[in-house]
Amino acid sequence: MRRRDLSISLFIAQFVGSGITILFLYGFYVAGAGDLETTIILVANLVLLACVVTSLGVISNILQTWKRVALAAALGLWCFSSILNFPFTPVSSFTGELVYGSIVLFGVASVVVPVALRELAYLELGSIRSLLRATSSEYKKNMSFVGKGPIRAIYFYHLSFLEMMGRVNIGGSTSYRAARVRTSTVLVVSVTAAAVYLFLTGLSPFTRLPFRPAVVVVPVFMGIITLVLMSQGTLSNERGWLAFTAMDPATYLRHLLFSRVISALAIIGPFGVADIILALLGIRAGAGSAIVLLVTVPSASILAAYLVARLGAVQQVREEGMMPGQFDLRQFLVILPTYVVVGLIFVSEISLTASIVIAAMLTVVSALLMSIAGVWRGIAYRLTERGFV
Repeated sequence: MRRRDLSISLFIAQFVGSGITILFLYGFYVAGAGDLETTIILVANLVLLACVVTSLGVISNILQTWKRVALAAALGLWCFSSILNFPFTPVSSFTGELVYGSIVLFGVASVVVPVALRELAYLELGSIRSLLRATSSEYKKNMSFVGKGPIRAIYFYHLSFLEMMGRVNIGGSTSYRAARVRTSTVLVVSVTAAAVYLFLTGLSPFTRLPFRPAVVVVPVFMGIITLVLMSQGTLSNERGWLAFTAMDPATYLRHLLFSRVISALAIIGPFGVADIILALLGIRAGAGSAIVLLVTVPSASILAAYLVARLGAVQQVREEGMMPGQFDLRQFLVILPTYVVVGLIFVSEISLTASIVIAAMLTVVSALLMSIAGVWRGIAYRLTERGFV
């Protein structure tokens, strides 16, 4: 096989694994295009943006960590400047600057896509595993569960730490990275970020500048972070042979989900409180955003965790950097609940009544789901069938 054909095949696999998510995330902008010509241009820009994201994912894998951070920060600030009415960014075509944004996006794509294809063409397939550094480290501090019953131990652990897990796709093969962070540390960072968010959107004398869209944008990104954290990180690090034999699987899984939802509030809770304050200050979008962050997202997280486990789209992490096999559509299904919830969040931001109705419906459905023990025993069997040990 020619290297050119190989690079295109690997690029397509990478596109399906990561870049295609842009089509869903920015697809909402196409709905408000207004006319056919604008719609065609925006659709083409979506495809270009997805190719850019795919290419950046390939390029970042050959960079050192600090260079990845610097590149991500620079690109993030560049794209964020579009909110401040700077027209020359890759995403400006989606914020009103159709001509300038399209030109810049095409220019960026014409640079990064060939670079990514070249890197994939000369990638040694045997070295993919080495790119995914399988590492391990000792715990810095031992935890004691002396005097705590099984259920208290579950809450004690998951309220003390946030376990995060993410899937990485390179050349059609997937790997999983796991991290554990103290909940107190996450809470401090989240409170600080929420305070800055509150100042810029409601308390600052510059609030009339284009910072207000953040009231709508922040719940979307917080929702995505929480849903991924819950749907992937909740079950991927579990050891079925230990958990499901120590107590009834239904009891264990239900308390596990409750504890994870509570710990996830360390991320989104401060922003929900900030939105309540914004609502009291007269910013209408604040009320809907608060309902989304404090009710809709936690309820949807339970449903997302159930759906992902039921579909068998989550894999057990046995070591960081493992290679469980080729990318398949079942793994792609992991992100589908996120897109549905993002759509519900947008509807909730438009109408306060809709946000109340959606939050109530998701709460009722998730409560009913949690109340049926047989459902969660079935999930335990499903995980075992999928290779959980």
